[in-house]
Amino acid sequence: MSKMTPKTRAQAAFNFEKTDIVPYDIPIEPEVEERLNEHYGGSAWEKMLQKHFVNVAFPSEMEFVNETCFKDEYGCVWDVRALPPHLLEVPLNEPSLKGYDFDRLQKTILGMFHEDSARSIIEENQDKFVFGYVGSSLFETSWKLRGFENALVDSILHSAFYEELLDRIMELQLAMIDRVCGLPIDAVFLGDDWGDQRGILLGPDRWRRFLKPRFKKLFDHIHQAGKMVMMHSCGNVFDVIPDALEIGLDILESLQPEAMDVYEIKKRYGKNLRLWGGLGTQQVLPFGTTDDVRHEIRRLISEMGSGGGYILAPAKPLMQEVPTENAIAAIEEFSQR
Repeated sequence: MSKMTPKTRAQAAFNFEKTDIVPYDIPIEPEVEERLNEHYGGSAWEKMLQKHFVNVAFPSEMEFVNETCFKDEYGCVWDVRALPPHLLEVPLNEPSLKGYDFDRLQKTILGMFHEDSARSIIEENQDKFVFGYVGSSLFETSWKLRGFENALVDSILHSAFYEELLDRIMELQLAMIDRVCGLPIDAVFLGDDWGDQRGILLGPDRWRRFLKPRFKKLFDHIHQAGKMVMMHSCGNVFDVIPDALEIGLDILESLQPEAMDVYEIKKRYGKNLRLWGGLGTQQVLPFGTTDDVRHEIRRLISEMGSGGGYILAPAKPLMQEVPTENAIAAIEEFSQR
């Protein structure tokens, strides 16, 4: 096998082909990076890792209301005193779009995209697999605009409004997809947390009613542009994986092992669905021993990587809860592949 670049390795894996090593991605939060720098005596440890993927993304507009809160481009006010930020105020206090200007919002968001910067990033990373990151998608944007509980109530008591809201969000997402697909990217990355630890937040039936047909339109639009579809979703989404495959999902990302049996997903769907993630950031990384971390990474490579179609990654970035010794173990195991 000729020497692979990060991009050709990722492409081969996504084509379910054998690769020299299993491609990987290991995002790390700044606090953990600082501890790794201290352990290694500098940032040279970063050269141990190969970077396979690059994102070009829509930036977020933050207007600070006071020292602890900011307003985003959607008109949502967030409290940043804790992580993740907490939603304090929403622009749609009633189940109505009256007074909310989606056309202005779309113009604002499209105008925020820095195409020249994106092209420069792509040009500088021709040996990487490039994603166009569109950001929070249909469900997440609906509850950000209405508030989480209100959005769930809307899906039951105000269903006509909720469908209208999702349609306007979908129109915005289609325009954002067009913008990133005008660049020489390889795939479009959408983010929408459909699940919690127990299952689908809307419930599978309402997910199929409200989200499935609209995501099909988004996925079809991306495929028509010749790009792959990657979907980030935290939580337990096991019940709707067959539906996601049916409407054209190419890559499912996050794969929280505390919420789903990732090995069972590989067994059932791994011949058709590319999988990304699976290294637990709720149990193994923060609370396991270094041997636990090493063992799980090796198992993921062996079982999830079998037959291709897999990207080794933690389900979330290495967060501040991860002990330094476990972060070191992860870095060493990833870098040896």
